[in-house]
Amino acid sequence: MLDWDRWLGPAPWRPYNSAYVRGAWRNWLDFHGGGILEWGSHTVDLCQWAGNADDTQPVEYEPEGNNSGPYFVHCRFANGLKLEMRDEGWNGRLGLGSCTVRFEGDNGWVETGDTDKIEVSENLRSELRPATEAKLALAYHTLDWLNCIKSRSQPRANADVACNSHTTCHAAFIAFQRGRKLVWDPAKREFAGDEEANRMRSRAMREPWQA
Repeated sequence: MLDWDRWLGPAPWRPYNSAYVRGAWRNWLDFHGGGILEWGSHTVDLCQWAGNADDTQPVEYEPEGNNSGPYFVHCRFANGLKLEMRDEGWNGRLGLGSCTVRFEGDNGWVETGDTDKIEVSENLRSELRPATEAKLALAYHTLDWLNCIKSRSQPRANADVACNSHTTCHAAFIAFQRGRKLVWDPAKREFAGDEEANRMRSRAMREPWQA
């Protein structure tokens, strides 16, 4: 039995619709923030980990494109590192599955997704080894979690890391909604000189839910 009121949570009240429960909640702003918010939760933490930025967020967000086609948000960290978030649909790129992530550097690029496949730039092909352990990622997460229970230490993908990656996704989506470049202060967790964007950091919650 479904508790419809609890399913809606803090979102505005609306009559029951079984289509929402079956997955049609996507693309309704009450429940969903587009691909950048949905897929970003799976990928941005990997990017921030690779950039030694687990404890912060980008300071600039500049959108490109609109709802009629693929859109991007170009992000920059305080140290100059760039993060590009893209919403290009559900099928991923290069046959790598969904949730694709590309790492680019001076010597080439590496891209992978939620399969055991990896693609690299031509100059790195000689260094590409068969993916023998890629499917064990979940096992490694579980082992890390169990070890942290014993050691009382924080797991690699802990709550603070997740908070920073989700904050990055929400700031990027707000920049896309506003259609302009936004400057973000990671320490204060607010946009500089833009009260309209700052008001979008949260929204009214339906009672009895509260922040």
